[in-house]
Amino acid sequence: MVPTSYVSRADAAALIIEQRSEEIIQAAAQASVALSAFRRVNVGTSVLRYKILDTLPNAQWLSVPPGEDIDLAKKPTTTMSWDDATVGVEEAATIVVLPENVLDDSTIDLWGEVRTRAVEAIGRLIDSTVFFGKAPDGSAVPAGFPVGGLVGMAKAKGNVYESTDDIVMDWANTMELVEDDGYDVQRAFAGPSLKGTFRTATNQQGQPILANSFTQDNAVAPFGVPVSYVNRGIWDSTGADGALALMGDPNLAWIVMRQDITVKMLDQATVGDINLAEQDALAMRLKIRMGWTVVAPKMPGAPADAFPFSVLGPNLP
Repeated sequence: MVPTSYVSRADAAALIIEQRSEEIIQAAAQASVALSAFRRVNVGTSVLRYKILDTLPNAQWLSVPPGEDIDLAKKPTTTMSWDDATVGVEEAATIVVLPENVLDDSTIDLWGEVRTRAVEAIGRLIDSTVFFGKAPDGSAVPAGFPVGGLVGMAKAKGNVYESTDDIVMDWANTMELVEDDGYDVQRAFAGPSLKGTFRTATNQQGQPILANSFTQDNAVAPFGVPVSYVNRGIWDSTGADGALALMGDPNLAWIVMRQDITVKMLDQATVGDINLAEQDALAMRLKIRMGWTVVAPKMPGAPADAFPFSVLGPNLP
């Protein structure tokens, strides 16, 4: 049988008008949690020098031997001392190259998209470095930055509690590690997987506990402690160096900012093996200059290795 004749899509291709969406389907860009949560200290040089309380003063009751006048008793003397510390500023940067023809033929704001994602990339680098002491792509981290990030530092100080099946008691016991060192837990940080743990947590009667003091403004806030989620694919919640959560006083984690993120357009430079002028290309360069540290002033009655952060660690075999 001879097939029935019809006008196919290929036959009418020249007449078909395709509708193209100018919207790029993508996940929302993420801001840096560390930059927004921790104390920011702006500096005008590449090194910040500061003093931190190292020795606390002491007070005593007056006493005299029997028969002596208490009004003439010598008052005891005490001492205080401060330790010198420094924070070095380092630079992070990224460059994105686009041919001019690609820009001319694009129907969307390519530079706007590039800038948004490049800023996000720098934010990912900062969060990975501050929380875990490593870069997302495995590249080198400045030697002057604290080793292991906040998670590694807390573990090195012994402020780590291994998780069990009871998230409520785990959270309370992890908070206690900071409180025993003389500091207050004001904020927690975790990966997105912890959200499911909170949603399914129940009391001994099997009832959900996501209520009352465990929530705040419809957000999870265990015992009044808000939780910030670092959901950029950099939070390690399962490995030996990982953490289900980090908690402590964000005012004692300092972001030392020499220069915030700056953007510069390039059209004459050579980037890698691409000569922008000769090959009709443009480049966007973003950079930031900053450092970070944890300050842990001595608190009355606190141990010598007191630290203002603690880790709820994964239950490893």
